[in-house]
Amino acid sequence: MKRIYRLLTIVALSFAGFNANAQVDFSSFLEGNEGDYNELMKRYMEPAFLGFGYGLNSGWYNTAKPHKLLGFDITPTLTMAFVPTKNQFFTINDADFQSFNLNPNSPTNQAPTLFGPNLPADELPLLDYTNNGNTVSLSTPTGLGLKEGDVPFNAVPTGMVQVGVGLFKNTEMKLRVIPTQVFKDNGDKVAEFGMFGIGFMHDLKQWVPGFKQLPLDVSGFVGWNKINTKFFLDPNNPDQVAEFNTSGFTLQGLVSKQLSILTVFGGVGIATTKTDFTLKGSYDTEGGTLVNPVNFDFASGGPRINLGFRLKLLILTLHADYAIQKYSTLTLGVGLSVR
Repeated sequence: MKRIYRLLTIVALSFAGFNANAQVDFSSFLEGNEGDYNELMKRYMEPAFLGFGYGLNSGWYNTAKPHKLLGFDITPTLTMAFVPTKNQFFTINDADFQSFNLNPNSPTNQAPTLFGPNLPADELPLLDYTNNGNTVSLSTPTGLGLKEGDVPFNAVPTGMVQVGVGLFKNTEMKLRVIPTQVFKDNGDKVAEFGMFGIGFMHDLKQWVPGFKQLPLDVSGFVGWNKINTKFFLDPNNPDQVAEFNTSGFTLQGLVSKQLSILTVFGGVGIATTKTDFTLKGSYDTEGGTLVNPVNFDFASGGPRINLGFRLKLLILTLHADYAIQKYSTLTLGVGLSVR
């Protein structure tokens, strides 16, 4: 089971940034019955996976004006998805679990999520469950406490690199492609990572009589991308695999105005995200053998409104934008753009 805890720690630290003071105890996971530890892990990890998904939907554009035919840009971006205060805790209700019950002496029924505060054990909910006829008590995991460490904000980071290419009829195609990368440690495969995304921006002014005279650029945008990740937990047992797959979809109407080297842009539309997390294989525990013990998913979506600006110095671009949505995001980018 140490490999499972190691996996969860890797996932946690990948979202935690550089907060070396964060200490998270995952020993309460995989206790109780299968439905309960899936539910507990799902609620605890939800802000990380949803924040990552909303970050994945960001950074697609920094103007509403598509490239001319064969014009192109290469643009790396960094997005921070801010975790709402209400998603820093979740409520422990006995009715939601079969084997877990809130201890009568528990100090609270509010448990931190991964992106909640880093609390001492005596301030965490205390759960009871039965193991071989004996009642066992355990504390829920604490949060990373990012605001208490080296990171000044509580947010999930996402990095991206994309290429935009101008096509016919004032249409631009955007691609995010990372062929499957294999990571090894001492010759043993430990992880795989790959990504594919595609988006299209199309000028709408050309189709509406009178719109060509507007001193603004107006376009429609649609984009979809997916990241697939695998963790190989045991080099001697290739069937023990954890998979973490996130997809995102964005549909927006865009508008921008160029003022010399400055372009102001914005968009209104919808964004959706979905994440699947599975733990495959057989695992020997004190309570018996668990087969494919973890399988849960997250889905979220809603309106998305963003506003930003871009500076273009010859072929160098610098841009930033802020999007208001369920997990609001701040995106910063730099690129090379040739019309």
